[in-house]
Order: sequence, then C-alpha cells, then structure tokens
Amino acid sequence: MKKLLVLLAFAVMLQVSAQAQFVRYGARLSNGVSYVSDDLLTHSPILGFNLGGYVDYMFTEWKNPWAENIYLEFGFNIVRRGTNFRQVWVDMLSVRQGFYHNWYAQIPVLAGFKYEIPQLPAGNYVSFYLGPTFNVGLFGRLWDRKVTPGMPQRTHNYDTYITGDKNDRRSFQHMRRIDVGVVLGLAYQWHNFTFDLYLDHGFIALMREDDVLNGVVYSNGTGDGTGDGSGSGTTTNDNRNAYTGTNQAIMLGIGYQLPINR
Repeated sequence: MKKLLVLLAFAVMLQVSAQAQFVRYGARLSNGVSYVSDDLLTHSPILGFNLGGYVDYMFTEWKNPWAENIYLEFGFNIVRRGTNFRQVWVDMLSVRQGFYHNWYAQIPVLAGFKYEIPQLPAGNYVSFYLGPTFNVGLFGRLWDRKVTPGMPQRTHNYDTYITGDKNDRRSFQHMRRIDVGVVLGLAYQWHNFTFDLYLDHGFIALMREDDVLNGVVYSNGTGDGTGDGSGSGTTTNDNRNAYTGTNQAIMLGIGYQLPINR
C-alpha cells in the first residue's frame, strides 16, 4: 500500500505534459501529533511542527475540462518529527525510556485537485493533494535512559544526558538523516486563507537496533544460533538485526496564498 501511494503520486505528475505556468504562492504553518511507528517500542506522540512556503504550477493550456482544477505544488518546509518511547522488561525489573526530537528540511512535490464549492459564495474552495516528500535531517536531540536494579553492566544502566557525551545526545549520530515519505491531505480555502489537514507518512526506518532474537538457538537451524529457521544456517549473528519504525505525523495547518501577477 505504501509503495502504491508513492507510485500513484509520481504517475499523476509524469503523465501530464502540457504548457503550464506558476499561478500562486503561499506560506503555511502546521502543528499536530508526531510519533514513530515502531513494533519494538511503546510510543507516544510529541508536538509536530511544519513551517514553509510553496508555489503552485497549473496546466493552463491543457485541453481538458479539469485543466483549471489540477495543479502541482512545490515547497520547502522546516519540520519537527519524533516520539516519546518506553520499554519495560518485567522479569528484569528494567525500564528504558526517552525521546527523539528531530528537525528536518523537507521538500514536498504534490499533485492536487482544487474545486470551487458551488453551494457557497465565490472564494470558497476545497482541494485534495498527494505526493512524495524528501527529508534531510538538520539536527536533533535524543534522550535514552535505561535502569536495571541488580545489574551493574553499562548496557543495562545508562543515561545519555548523564553517562554519555555530546554525541550521545545528538540524535542523528544514531539514526538516518535521510527520510522519504508521502503526504496525503485535504484543504479548505476561504479567499486567500487556507486550512489543511494532512497525513505525513515516512517510509525509511530510522535506527538500527539489536535483534532480541539474536543468538537464539533455532531448532531447525544449525544449533548454534546462526540458523534462519529453514535449516540452511545462512543467517549469522553479524547480519541479524532489527530496525525501529518510521516517522508519522497528523497535522493541522493554516496558511495564506496570493496569485502570481503576470
């Protein structure tokens, strides 16, 4: 489903070939919930943030009755993404908790459909849009703390703000800077003011983690913890790994746009 959304967005943009022009520009400020979808961690959202500008490109000479409704939107945003996380190991009486607060430069390329609402006075529009985003991490903070009473090992008791150095607190020292996602949104426009509700869904797993099954003896493997469950013994402890989840955000935005005069 994820790949289908990205392919659909690209297909809409690539299949349209016609004379066109930039017709309007604007700015948008958005806030909402941001979290990391992760099967390994219990998570809760942080406050997400988007601030950026955009320009719309319309197919004015396209010989189609919907030519004035379809547009492309190119933008540049500064965005905040992250999550709070928590893990509990009941048998060990161990607790791990922390957060990621990451800032990215984001470039969205969106295909949209804008429609004037006939039942309302002039200047009322609704629009739908979909498209990929390309994100580069700028800076961020990581807090990662684990406490395990009765186990003095450093791997079971640490705090990046106490036992770690500055690099331990810089989130992009531990996770990928590059993220690719898709935006799916709905907008209402009243004259020059815009109001948006959209989903920002990331695809790139953020961080590599140790696999909790690493070293487990597989009954169908080689018997030394290096089997893959099929009896072939092709998976080793060096290449077994797990990955944390992806950036997710649900955002509400308000903006203002103006036509480009020619």
